[in-house]
Amino acid sequence: MAKYLIRLDDACPTFHFEKWQLFFDVFDKYGVKPIIAVIPNNESKAFDTFNEGLDFWEEVRKWNANDYEIAFHGYNHVYGTQDKGIIGLENYKSEFAGLPLEAQEEKLRKGQEIFEREQLNPRVFVAPAHTFDFNTLKALKNQTYVSIISDGFALQGFLEYGFNWIPMQLWGPKNKKSGLWTICYHPETAKQKDLQALEQFIQKNRADIITVDDVTYHKLNLKDYTYRYYFFFKIFVHKMIAKLKP
Repeated sequence: MAKYLIRLDDACPTFHFEKWQLFFDVFDKYGVKPIIAVIPNNESKAFDTFNEGLDFWEEVRKWNANDYEIAFHGYNHVYGTQDKGIIGLENYKSEFAGLPLEAQEEKLRKGQEIFEREQLNPRVFVAPAHTFDFNTLKALKNQTYVSIISDGFALQGFLEYGFNWIPMQLWGPKNKKSGLWTICYHPETAKQKDLQALEQFIQKNRADIITVDDVTYHKLNLKDYTYRYYFFFKIFVHKMIAKLKP
């Protein structure tokens, strides 16, 4: 039987609060406890809503009190390199990958200080653009309390490089027969139809939507590696087809 987690990316003081609240209303209606990826010191121009009167960090503490899983989503969400990192997606932009260990440690130390100031202590890390490297993992060990990485491609929670990993494979609801699947949304750019599809999925699969606490972790096995290679092979095929189209 398949199990699912839901993740929302890019929460920050200048996010579009009303768009996010639509997702929260659905989660609270069905008792779903998502992962919320929070940027501690957003400097990205992609999020530029002025939320008059909103105390962002008070909202984050409310999510935390409601058992939403608050995740450490980089430091400032500004891409400074064109390194795709270790995950393997062709995202040639990164806040972390390619930077020296000391620079990455400084980012994560500052981010950790902000979370602690706001009485939060994330255990889950979500890298902007899915891009990070081995120095990022070292920096997380040295500067944060993160023990879980929300990323990577497998069919179950897995153990690798001294961390627990929750795979992140879907960007929209899809019924699966088995395995553990994270469905990721970006409320800033999501459409009404996306939210409607998510609510319909939750209605049908509520019993199989779990929390981070429910995840178990195992060594990667042949099925995990087979799925990983199949995932990237599909990406390769789609790119080849796109190139052949007139």
